[in-house]
Amino acid sequence: MVTTVTSLDNPTVKLARSLSKRRDRQRERAFVVEGVRALSEAVGAGAIPRAIFIARELLGDGEAQERLLVALTESREAGPGRHMRVLEVTPQVMKSLSETDAPQGIAAILPFPESTPPKAGTPLIVIADGVRDPGNLGTMLRTALGAGATALYTTPETVDLYNPKVVRAAMGAHFRLALRSNVGWDALDEELIGCDSIWGADAGGEQLYTAADWTTPTALIVGNEDRGISPEARERCTDLLAIPLAGELESLNAAVASAVILFEAARQRRG
Repeated sequence: MVTTVTSLDNPTVKLARSLSKRRDRQRERAFVVEGVRALSEAVGAGAIPRAIFIARELLGDGEAQERLLVALTESREAGPGRHMRVLEVTPQVMKSLSETDAPQGIAAILPFPESTPPKAGTPLIVIADGVRDPGNLGTMLRTALGAGATALYTTPETVDLYNPKVVRAAMGAHFRLALRSNVGWDALDEELIGCDSIWGADAGGEQLYTAADWTTPTALIVGNEDRGISPEARERCTDLLAIPLAGELESLNAAVASAVILFEAARQRRG
């Protein structure tokens, strides 16, 4: 008989709730992922949850839910997943774990996926330099994955890569893209050694983003929504790139600017 967890004092529930704080995520090297789609992406990419929480009343029935539950069962029966905890919880407990007003009925504690190697092929590295809005950073992750970027790194001034709002906006991209968070510039220099060009996205740039050559090993630095890229980033840039705008707009937000530029890179790389 399955026992349903009703108390917020359950140790595993308390652990999951603590992961809403950055310092606790860093200590545990883990974060919470909510929802059928995001968890399906994670499990499909080979992630092994440390714990799973299921509220049947909220999860409901459906093909996507059934596929996910089967995948989780198979993962648990495999060697690496044998220590995975599965907890049936009440809707109230699930709501306490959720960052949304209408939780989908399933969530999991997952380890940081920072061991994913960069994609094969010509490097296209994205650096988020002081991006503070979690929605922007999450969208940048999903955009980088869709445009074929090989890796994404964040500087210490950037919002936490595992902030719940970042995770929600990325919609599973954390598990299919090589990531490193809180990387200082000395360490980034090592990652950028093989790049022929390092382009900075900047509203004051003099070169059009379409004029840059994206077919060689390249990095793109996208900066803070208000201040742009940092002085340390500017020192390393081959050039600063601008996106021409109509309507007297001065700039685009970080997520939109990165999408425009990265899909130009993807276009050039397709030949």
